[in-house]
Amino acid sequence: MHIKSSSRLARSQFLRHMATIAGGSAAGQLIVLAATPFLSRIYSPAQFGEYAVFLAVCNVFVAVACLRYDAALNASADNQIVRVFIVACLAAAVTAALVLVLVSSKWGEELFRRAVGAQLNPSWIAAAALICGIYQATSTFAIRRGQFAWSSILRAGQPAMFSVAAITLPIGLVGSCLLGFLTALPVAAKFISGLRPADMRDVISEAWRLREFPLMSLPTSILDTVSLAIPIWFISSHYSPMDAGNYAQAQRLLAAPLMLFALAVGQVFMKRAGDIVRAGQSARGFQRRVVISLAVATCVGLVCVGLFGSPALSLLLGSHWRTDTAFLLLVFAPVAARCCVSPVTGIFILQRRLRICAIWQTFYFLMTSGLFWTFAGDVSLEHLLVAYVGSEFFCYVVYLHLADRVAL
Repeated sequence: MHIKSSSRLARSQFLRHMATIAGGSAAGQLIVLAATPFLSRIYSPAQFGEYAVFLAVCNVFVAVACLRYDAALNASADNQIVRVFIVACLAAAVTAALVLVLVSSKWGEELFRRAVGAQLNPSWIAAAALICGIYQATSTFAIRRGQFAWSSILRAGQPAMFSVAAITLPIGLVGSCLLGFLTALPVAAKFISGLRPADMRDVISEAWRLREFPLMSLPTSILDTVSLAIPIWFISSHYSPMDAGNYAQAQRLLAAPLMLFALAVGQVFMKRAGDIVRAGQSARGFQRRVVISLAVATCVGLVCVGLFGSPALSLLLGSHWRTDTAFLLLVFAPVAARCCVSPVTGIFILQRRLRICAIWQTFYFLMTSGLFWTFAGDVSLEHLLVAYVGSEFFCYVVYLHLADRVAL
């Protein structure tokens, strides 16, 4: 009886924490959704394409600016997480400094202008590294301490600030994006204000003890985020910024509910699965239940896009955006495949099986980059997206199999 009661309590806590995070994310996305009719008429599809390219770069830094010490928070004991948080924030500052040196060089400036376009200031990339890194470290720290409300505030604040700034301030979509991520600074300052001098003294030793994360998990995360950015980069360069804008805008609007759900599940999964693993138990049963829930949500999402996606986006965006059903399904399907699996990624971190994850990530990067390198520009955009959908489903089936074995 006691075991059943504990199980019900754990399930109730999981759902409550997931709802807290999803609620904050949903609030932010609802603000973005309300602002979309204004944004889609203030900015052109080509401008959204340029913004999507920059946002893809920001997403890289969200994942890697902290050198993956933010991920180490989930695998650290309670008395170590404060020091690891300091390491993660300092790593973001070091990353930003290195990026600034790189983009200041002639070779680095040319490289980044090819990636993000000549109209963007390369120094914004360094700013993105610092701001996005602190944002990610702060959000992860809040989750690790079980302070889900703070993570929810961050999830709501970033898109809300972006929407307000993009409409009211003359700083464009890119400037508004960076301003949105700055919402993490007050929360980070609150966390840092409680640090003790002893925590600062042990920072270097803590960074060395967790060196496995920058050495093994960092390359994996770089490959992952670059792989996700490849479609935007190739569509923009081999077709047009307008096509990239249509692709990014449709993906953002259609996939937002599913991505919010997967994000909330993934963050709470890390906390709950971490507790199970640290207790010496198997997380496989819990992980399988999470994946099944995500698969059901994905199927519902595909049906909704097929039935309601085109008329809804036509009304929301206006007549100068692409909203035909076939295109929307091709845009949504890769996100659907990823959302079924990515929330359980943390099992590789919790079980310290980063090598397996790195091997799969290399395989995934080679598949994705090889696909776009081979076909982009030589086939129609629709045929390219069909091939991309097939590649995504195959790669994530393999990934799910590996995650299931690691969870045992």
